[in-house]
Amino acid sequence: MQSQFPGSIKWYHSSWKVALAGFSALLAVCILGFGGLVLYDWREIKAGRGAALTESIYGGFSASTNNQAKQAMIRRDEIETADDPFLGNPNAAVTIVEFVDFKCPNCKTELPILKKVLNKYGQKVKLIVRDFPAESLHPGANRVAELAGCAYEQGLFWPVHDWLYENQENLPATITATDMKDAADLTGLDYAKLSECMNAHTMVTEINRDYADGFKFGVVGTPTFFVNGEKIQGVVPWEAWETFFTKLGN
Repeated sequence: MQSQFPGSIKWYHSSWKVALAGFSALLAVCILGFGGLVLYDWREIKAGRGAALTESIYGGFSASTNNQAKQAMIRRDEIETADDPFLGNPNAAVTIVEFVDFKCPNCKTELPILKKVLNKYGQKVKLIVRDFPAESLHPGANRVAELAGCAYEQGLFWPVHDWLYENQENLPATITATDMKDAADLTGLDYAKLSECMNAHTMVTEINRDYADGFKFGVVGTPTFFVNGEKIQGVVPWEAWETFFTKLGN
């Protein structure tokens, strides 16, 4: 059947229209692919397995090419503080700094893994804990960090550290005098000293310094680790820590 317009040609006989159609199809494929990657990354981040974790942990904590510039800017003397609580060997070859939020479920997930690391490799590692409370995500996180800091002043940081994680689901958004009394009774804290420290907000400056340092060096969520100055994000599985220390040798 002839066209009603003898001088016209069909669209697929025009080369530029063919190219345009091809480009449109390619663009659609790219958009779908990008959408899939975004969904995958979102699921990984939600599960505590960010891209840095995948690239760094399973490579024996070696920085990826894309992260080398950022890694070079990290100051270990600013990250590895001397006035924050630590466990392990103070002169260890490996220093792990963990930025935590006591109301963060992923931090709680990492706790037994870190205990296993310390039990097996305690002489090789120094673990420093610093605060990065995400108040907008976990209301009351700042006050819980203050409570842990006040416990540190009494030399009871680690029992309170474990108790806070064990009772994470029951931690209130607003800590009352009754809550402080209960915490003191259950962890061995001196209630009068705890109350004085909490009411005076003695630890706020220290917590803010931790948060500022973390933010400065790229912490965006918890847990985030700095292993000898190299940033690792998310929940680190036991197998990854074991691989790292095995490669480290004696």
